[in-house]
Amino acid sequence: MKKLLLIVAVYAQMGWGWGEVGHHLIARTAVEILKKHPALQGLRPDQSESISSFLTVFSAKQYQQGHVANIPDTFWRNLDEGMHEEGNLLGAPSHYLDSEELLTPLRATSLAEAKIPLTYSETKTKFQKVSNFFKNVGSLPWRAQQFADLYSSALKKLPNNPCSKNKKGELETRVALTFAGLLSHYTGDVSMPYHTTIDHDGIAVGQKGIHSYFEQDLVSELEISDLFQKVSRRADTLLSSRELRKSTPSIENLNEQSRSIYPDADPKLSTSALMMMVANDSYSLIEKLRQLDYTYSIASLNEALNMPECQNLKVVRELKNQFDTIDKNQQTIFGKVKVLSFPASYEDKKSERACRRKPGTKVNEDGDLSSSGKTVAEWHEELIIERLALSAALTAEIWVRNWITVGAPNLCSSYLYAHKPSFVSPTDPQCFGYALNENPKQFLKKDGKTALNTFKKRRHTADCVSF
Repeated sequence: MKKLLLIVAVYAQMGWGWGEVGHHLIARTAVEILKKHPALQGLRPDQSESISSFLTVFSAKQYQQGHVANIPDTFWRNLDEGMHEEGNLLGAPSHYLDSEELLTPLRATSLAEAKIPLTYSETKTKFQKVSNFFKNVGSLPWRAQQFADLYSSALKKLPNNPCSKNKKGELETRVALTFAGLLSHYTGDVSMPYHTTIDHDGIAVGQKGIHSYFEQDLVSELEISDLFQKVSRRADTLLSSRELRKSTPSIENLNEQSRSIYPDADPKLSTSALMMMVANDSYSLIEKLRQLDYTYSIASLNEALNMPECQNLKVVRELKNQFDTIDKNQQTIFGKVKVLSFPASYEDKKSERACRRKPGTKVNEDGDLSSSGKTVAEWHEELIIERLALSAALTAEIWVRNWITVGAPNLCSSYLYAHKPSFVSPTDPQCFGYALNENPKQFLKKDGKTALNTFKKRRHTADCVSF
């Protein structure tokens, strides 16, 4: 029997984050736990009206925030009016951070140890030997900082006069909440381990397909209302306590880590600092996720031979040919071999996924099929809850902290809904862009025209978002 080799391979970046359900749930949970944020308890009594407006407006737009949280995936990757290339070329790298590109040159094992700079420009300068830095490294922490800055900027424009019939107040509140929702997409991406590694889809270990299977298929299998309650309870604990579990640090733990690693950091960069801490935590969990996937998700050869979706995979056909050449005693053992995405003889290791069970398949603790066991999704549920909850707590932390920093202004209610916010480029200086000096030659459209600096027309030059 040929051995299955673990060969390191690099593949093209997958664009999705937590899937539609996950991103929606993160934003909704962040709204749900706002009222228990410790910082709100420390405000002055005369700020009670501001607190009330903040909580009331966010609560009223809970489902809008869930919708907007998905915009970077569902809309910006399918932009019309000639903007499709910009949404992909400029938007895709903002969903990930390839940690190895930063760790290897420094011979570091973690982002915390490496003390990566908190600004994109400083990091790019420090790692100037990395080719095509924008695409090959990604820019997830700095993308979140960009939207945190835009959110704060909109809050600063809120007028001091009462909200009643205040159109400017309603507009700026709408803009602020839109940026808050967009921000939650990236605070969601950073909690997913496979958004922090160059091996975005597990190809290096023969587990191709793990990315979407974990963040979308498994999440969608869990009962949504039950999942929302569990994530909300866990997120509330992570936000309001100093508890530290082995798998998930609390927000206070993250803040302490950030202050320790970046003692002299500009407070304005606190979002990218927190994002770096969560990215560091996510990267540390890749092996745990791989083991869960290998034990409970990957099908055996015996199973694969009876699964229509796996029968035509090249790896299954090759294993079947080997299976047919051995005696029956050996077949009993050989049939239990896990069907990873390539055997030793498989040359193109990127073309086919591993064979996985349906998320609702019941298996026992050892990973064998069992009618009395838990489903594959349930075996992953604890990790899913922890990561979604961390994203929600991180989101709520940034929403509240930035609101307090700009003076805790009143928010103005509006029935208007943010349906299709315009694409915000990471290269736009008006919109707190961070990747301002990228080489346009790296981002050419097929017709030879650059995708850089081609922004969608806005009603006003200074506007960064339209609806």
